[in-house]
Amino acid sequence: YITQQGNKLDTGKSKVPTTVTNAVSWRSEGIKYKKNEVFIDVIESVNLLVNSNGSVLLSEIVGSVKLKVFLSGMPELRLGLNDRVLFELTGRNKNKTVELEDVKFHQCVRLSRFENDRTISFIPPDGDFELMSYRLNTQVKPLIWIESVIEKFSHSRLEIMVKAKGQFKKQSVANNVEISVPVPSDADSPKFKTSVGSAKYV
Repeated sequence: YITQQGNKLDTGKSKVPTTVTNAVSWRSEGIKYKKNEVFIDVIESVNLLVNSNGSVLLSEIVGSVKLKVFLSGMPELRLGLNDRVLFELTGRNKNKTVELEDVKFHQCVRLSRFENDRTISFIPPDGDFELMSYRLNTQVKPLIWIESVIEKFSHSRLEIMVKAKGQFKKQSVANNVEISVPVPSDADSPKFKTSVGSAKYV
């Protein structure tokens, strides 16, 4: 027998790159739940700049849409928004629409479809994730109106009176509200009196 050194041919199945097969890299196959559920949280922060006369100089809303997904298999979800561009495309009334800016999506969102018909279509990851973030430049009245009056009594003594008024709906509640009042750096032994809550000098 005559033998030569050689390499053994691997006859196992070769893996095709996910970019070719369009596989979903962010979700495993075979996920099963006895109860299929999806929870959606829309979290928004309001940024306001108000001058001393009470006029709003700048107002914007920064938001994010977060999901908790407990679904079996490979589900495809669709989410609709009151997006102004979508309503213009479909010829619907846009009086109560918003114009989304600086939109960022999770990699699971089909961007081509969103650009085509503004539909947010996606196969979600399992568990918690942020689907999208956005910004709205819109006129928003302050949720809490702050009014301050400064009264000088002598060369070295002054009194600052601060009033706060909630301007949100009665069924809504504001928790952990903090109001910062700037005072001169050389302030000595300040005293406080509050009708609600507490005050401290920091």
